[in-house]
Amino acid sequence: MKNEKILVVEDERIIAIDLQRRLERFGYTVVGIAAAGDQAIELVKQYSPDIILMDIMLVGDIDGIETATIIKNEFAIPVIFLTAYSDDKTLERAKIAEPSGYILKPFKDKELYTTIDISLYKYRVDQELKRQQRWSTAILHSIGDGIIATSTDEKIILLNPIAEKITGWTEEEALGRYIADIIELEDMSESGHSKMALPGAETSIARKRPFTFKNCYLANRLGEKLQVEGSLASITDKTGVFEGLVLAIRDMTTVKKLSEAVAYHTSHDKLTGLSNRENFSIELERLHGIEPDNGSVYSLVYIDIDRFKIINDTCGHTIADTMLVDIAAIIKELLTDTNHSARLGGDQFGLILRTETEKEAIKTVQNLHKTFHNKKLQWNGKVFAFDTSIGMTFINDSSDNVSEVLAQADDACLLAKEEGGNRIKVYDRKENQFLQRRGEMEWVSKLSKALEENRFELYIQEIRPLSGDSVNFSKGEILIRMKDEEGNTVMPADFIPAAERYNIMPQIDKWVITQTIELYLKNMQNGRFSNIKELSVNLSAQSMSDDSVLDFIKDEFARTGISPSTICFEITETATISNMSSAHEFIDDLKQTGCSFALDDFGSGFSSFNYLKNLPVDYLKIDGIFVRNMHEDDENRAMVEAINNMGQIMGKKTIAEFVCNAKIIEMLSAIGVDFAQGYEIAIPVPLAGD
Repeated sequence: MKNEKILVVEDERIIAIDLQRRLERFGYTVVGIAAAGDQAIELVKQYSPDIILMDIMLVGDIDGIETATIIKNEFAIPVIFLTAYSDDKTLERAKIAEPSGYILKPFKDKELYTTIDISLYKYRVDQELKRQQRWSTAILHSIGDGIIATSTDEKIILLNPIAEKITGWTEEEALGRYIADIIELEDMSESGHSKMALPGAETSIARKRPFTFKNCYLANRLGEKLQVEGSLASITDKTGVFEGLVLAIRDMTTVKKLSEAVAYHTSHDKLTGLSNRENFSIELERLHGIEPDNGSVYSLVYIDIDRFKIINDTCGHTIADTMLVDIAAIIKELLTDTNHSARLGGDQFGLILRTETEKEAIKTVQNLHKTFHNKKLQWNGKVFAFDTSIGMTFINDSSDNVSEVLAQADDACLLAKEEGGNRIKVYDRKENQFLQRRGEMEWVSKLSKALEENRFELYIQEIRPLSGDSVNFSKGEILIRMKDEEGNTVMPADFIPAAERYNIMPQIDKWVITQTIELYLKNMQNGRFSNIKELSVNLSAQSMSDDSVLDFIKDEFARTGISPSTICFEITETATISNMSSAHEFIDDLKQTGCSFALDDFGSGFSSFNYLKNLPVDYLKIDGIFVRNMHEDDENRAMVEAINNMGQIMGKKTIAEFVCNAKIIEMLSAIGVDFAQGYEIAIPVPLAGD
């Protein structure tokens, strides 16, 4: 890297600063930040940057497209647009500025770096080609593009080594031949991939500008088919007398493969290689929009691994990940290319099956289920079966929309789990109405009875400071468990979704708040958890929109006498965005009493960035998906650092979740994260004690 100079033109100051930090980590030098077009032009005159990153929406009289056009015409400096706008009108306007790249927000660091790197490379090569018209043969041999030069009779007089490699011809073999004898181009942009002829000398002289071509295939002498781009220009002396032609040709095959690889990684799950949820949803939308095929039956299948959390907690992430990879391998082996499979998140997989009959679809799912069950995982003397709960529904004319299809498969899968797991449930519209009512009443009954019989339990997990002002200020997150009627522990992942679905969470949240305060005060008298100065209590979206919960919290503070500053409420992005106005009022009201707030799982969606600057939270909890393997994954480490930097800029304390080893703690400390939480720090322990 050559420490290229970059000018950032962005009207959002926070975004511009974050972008500057990213670029400087890549090794670039940011020479300035501008918010308006006229300011950007003045900075270009002052610093002569190598490349410009330009937002389209700017303050002032001219927008980013007009500014980029002026810079192109007056300074010939490459511009990459960074924008949230992808409508046809904006794209057509943007073409006028001839940008080197067009990146849609939000974007990944790798996408940004690759676009800048390729744009700088392309710009340098284009400048090189202009000078090459006057260079000697020796210099032409040293550049990275294929160069073919002709004399005035259009016969080849030079092939550099790169041109030899691209065409498959040696210079000795090509001398005296016409360019068309060794170069055969096929235009990929035309329907049917039509052949494209390069212009001759007469046309090139009249053109006065190089003839350029992109998105072309070249079938070379060795039988290879390469993707190429390049230019053909006439060579003239100082007086304008024609001296020959020069063809510059660039092999873009590797770049194309890289682009395809990036596209693959953005649409596929990194662990299993299956499609991700976003790509799966796109395929489902596409499928739902096509005309019915009389020769095909389509079905949607949800697969959920039974007791996966127990395996994950008992054996650790490595063994759990092995199970997920094995499940994916079975799916890939048993399904044909006409089917679509994806990992939807966690331990859930989705399939779109195309079969000739419904009976064939059911048989395919039965074979999958049987193969899963026969697969065993051994660990530390224990054997775990790959038992799965599977729900499926058929996509037909009665399916009103994609959401309905997803809900049907989800209901069938949930019902399979409720009935004991390790089974297949096919959605039946008529039967489901009764089953849904019965399922709702069962959950309402179970949760209500558990509240009445006080069968919930609270645990506390220490959140330890890493450095700085918080070094002597430990926190503790309150975690909830439920005991069923047989005394078995039910983890929150099993009952919280049902409680949220049937609006029982406000009752549970009230119970948690009361028990947390009473048990904490009791522990303070007994000397337990004396190092913990603040308790983190999770609040659901329903509770934040329930006025009775706000009044209840204030009444509990008054009743118990506990200082509100002892309580930090953890809220999720979903809870705030679902009703931003009421969430803001809720937070402001309790902050006035002395409470603090933490935004949980920050970074998983990144729509958080749009709201964070207006959301009065005190802590950001960095999502554990980035933290738990940051010592092995550079992208995740960079993500943690970016989120921490964003939090520090906005005056928020940061907390890293799922800290599972000492190496991660060391890296978090170096980055400057304020707090850490995870099994390497402390395991959850009962809040009530003995």
